[in-house]
Amino acid sequence: MESRAAIWIDFLPSGDLELASNDLFEMGAMGLEELDDGALKAWLPLDWDRSQIPSDWMIQAEGEVEAKDWDLSWRLQQEPLQVTDRLVVVPPWVDKPANAEICLRMEAKQAFGTGGHESTRLASKLLEGLTLSGKSVFDIGAGTGILGFYCRILGAGHIELCDIDPDSIPCLEENAELNDIEGDWNAWAGSIDKLPAGTKFDVLLANMLRTEFFPMREQALALMPIGGLLILSGYLVKERELVMEWFAKDGLELVSEGAEGDWWACCGRRFE
Repeated sequence: MESRAAIWIDFLPSGDLELASNDLFEMGAMGLEELDDGALKAWLPLDWDRSQIPSDWMIQAEGEVEAKDWDLSWRLQQEPLQVTDRLVVVPPWVDKPANAEICLRMEAKQAFGTGGHESTRLASKLLEGLTLSGKSVFDIGAGTGILGFYCRILGAGHIELCDIDPDSIPCLEENAELNDIEGDWNAWAGSIDKLPAGTKFDVLLANMLRTEFFPMREQALALMPIGGLLILSGYLVKERELVMEWFAKDGLELVSEGAEGDWWACCGRRFE
């Protein structure tokens, strides 16, 4: 029998979904998805303590997530992956396409992010529309580092990358070496609450689900100076208005946006 990587539970919270999302992350959730019927799907560690479940929450469904060998899955990839018109991602053992303008060599290991998902493609296209020369960048939930390292190739200065999965850090280090990413960059396990007070970045990247980012959005805003940019990806098209409401409330303006299928991404600028 295959080993189990995690469990998932569909909760029906008694109150506000955003507050429930905050609660679940504090309880140790690794990821969340808001379902159409108002439930919250939570991915949780195998040894998660069920005694934390509030007594007035209902469980709609639950199950197990089978472990997946991401390294093996990526090693079966033999073709270059066209992320944007400019960017191609290839495993280290695949030759760079002759017509590729920019090529990133990536190992997957156990981290997410080889460029095949719509959210990564959308974020990459938005980055290509920015002037990144010399700018500091913070990639929240960096995974393999594809977006953060692409920023460096596009001219960015200091790159900071974090991920809550400790397994992603050796992968980030290996991918940096594969792509000759040297000098002023740093990667660590954890989230934005580990940064010193007063830290600022010119550009923030957050390619993650809304239910993962929104609980930390005020902390993210505090990392942005006036004029700072925020790339959000991993959102459904139907969630656009929720983001626009937040932008209007907290002093951000829409710079650019894009959609592919059901997925949507945007770039916002802080103006106050």
